[in-house]
Amino acid sequence: MAKLETNLDACQLSGEILIRLRKIIRDGLRGAYGAAWKENGIPAEIREFLLQRQAREASINWNLSDSVDELDFAGYVNLYDIIAGTGPLMQRFLPLAPDAHVLRIRFLELDTILNRIGYCRPISEADLGLLVSFEDRLKRSSTPAAAAEESAPARAPRAAGPAPETPPAAPARPAPPEKKAKAAPPPPPPEPEPAAAPATKAPPPPPAPPEPEPAAEPARPQPTVAAAPLVGPQEIETALKRGDNKIVLTALYQEVTALADGLWNGSVTSLQARTWESVRESQWYRERFTQLGLKPISDFFGLFDRAKEKMLSGTSRNELQEFLKEHNFVQVLLALKEVFKQHMRP
Repeated sequence: MAKLETNLDACQLSGEILIRLRKIIRDGLRGAYGAAWKENGIPAEIREFLLQRQAREASINWNLSDSVDELDFAGYVNLYDIIAGTGPLMQRFLPLAPDAHVLRIRFLELDTILNRIGYCRPISEADLGLLVSFEDRLKRSSTPAAAAEESAPARAPRAAGPAPETPPAAPARPAPPEKKAKAAPPPPPPEPEPAAAPATKAPPPPPAPPEPEPAAEPARPQPTVAAAPLVGPQEIETALKRGDNKIVLTALYQEVTALADGLWNGSVTSLQARTWESVRESQWYRERFTQLGLKPISDFFGLFDRAKEKMLSGTSRNELQEFLKEHNFVQVLLALKEVFKQHMRP
């Protein structure tokens, strides 16, 4: 249990550091390169790598957030390489270490910890201390961090002491206090006392009400579209004749979701777009193409057909991925997301 708590603390700390670093770098690149900061501020090789990582994720779960950009797919080493390629950013981060060489080592160490967190390997107290120490120096370093300082009060208990001693402050979460509160109830086992002396035993009763609250946590929003039952061929034909937009779009959504991963991974030759074959020949599709803005659906299946032809003719997986990137595969998936979100809201 102690190891799990340490990993959770490290995960939270690392996440906060990454978010702060990305914001500082994003703002710095915008200041240096303006609107073209992605193209001119991120070295070409690194940007290509980050875009490929984004495309890989999109092919598996293409319902991506609208707010993500290349930097949201960057780890610590990627971020350092971007910093090293931009003079003003390098000057901004140099106060965090004696020199550029040591700064790079710090980012390498952070990247190693990030991998341990991501693959659920044990996080040591030294790892946690490094995260706390780096976060503290990042907060206190020059003016660009001033905006980030606003969030410092929330983490003040952790960063208050020296690096090695700070981790124990992590238990300042709601869960541990509740466990201590439960230890208090043993004193009032007699049932008559609570009724007879509510004033004297006032402290023990308050901890009891919070217990039902954790039960409310499972109430999480679930994706209604993804949870919809599979639409069968007969149901699709009936929906096309009846003009039922929701059922037809649900069937297309399910088919796109099933095909996207295979399209990116090169296993497209064994896949069939049967729903699309029925829909594209229908009167429903011709009448609603413009009305519902179905061009992204047409673009996706156009890419699917061409990719399948390429794979059947001997194209390698890497060549197929290059083809998809050249034809803006990620952008097509994001456009699809907008179509389905607009017309399939519950």
